[in-house]
Amino acid sequence: MYCSVDKIPFSVYDFFAYLSSGATVLAAFDYVSGLHILERTQVGVALGVLLVVLSYVVGQIVAHFSSFILEQLVVSRILTRPTDLLLAEGKTKGLRPLVFPNYFRPLPKETQIRVWDAADRRKGPAKGEGLFLHAYAVVTRNDKAQARLDEFRNQYGFARNMAFALLFDAIVIAVQRVSNPTLQWHWALAAAFCGIALFYRYLKFFRQYSYELLLRYAELPLGG
Repeated sequence: MYCSVDKIPFSVYDFFAYLSSGATVLAAFDYVSGLHILERTQVGVALGVLLVVLSYVVGQIVAHFSSFILEQLVVSRILTRPTDLLLAEGKTKGLRPLVFPNYFRPLPKETQIRVWDAADRRKGPAKGEGLFLHAYAVVTRNDKAQARLDEFRNQYGFARNMAFALLFDAIVIAVQRVSNPTLQWHWALAAAFCGIALFYRYLKFFRQYSYELLLRYAELPLGG
């Protein structure tokens, strides 16, 4: 008995963005709790199915908190959303562009002018979330453009969820290490390092999503 690929109930995005981040959190819980389920050489079908379902559910919870904390708070309120940075007039000053240089790199001035000209010709907003939503509605009329944007969305969604899950794991292991000396610091450090690295990847793909959107929007003919 087998299940063909087209009948698997999870999409590729489900696996990478939800199941993987959920499994990461469950693995940390298994480690700090001392259950050692993951060390078993054999896992029954019932337990295996339960672990997959739990990973998916926990992954959905991780996605909710990662979206709120990393995207709505850290990125939107502290770093600034990519669309605004890509259309920024001049370089952003301060510590943020030193820590995240690529994320704060704006579009070339000539490309910015083309975006603003396209927005003016279509009588759309010239900046901010309004411009992003307007450009998205125009660009995604094309199925190929929609598919291309979906690729970047899936990649930044995966990186964001995994970054949050790993940073959460690092905190949990570090806190539990205080009362349980048998836990190893190197796992907390490894999780923190990977979480920070994936946060940078998240910013890369999040920026690339808006970058791709604005470029396509600027080059579309008026009737497009």
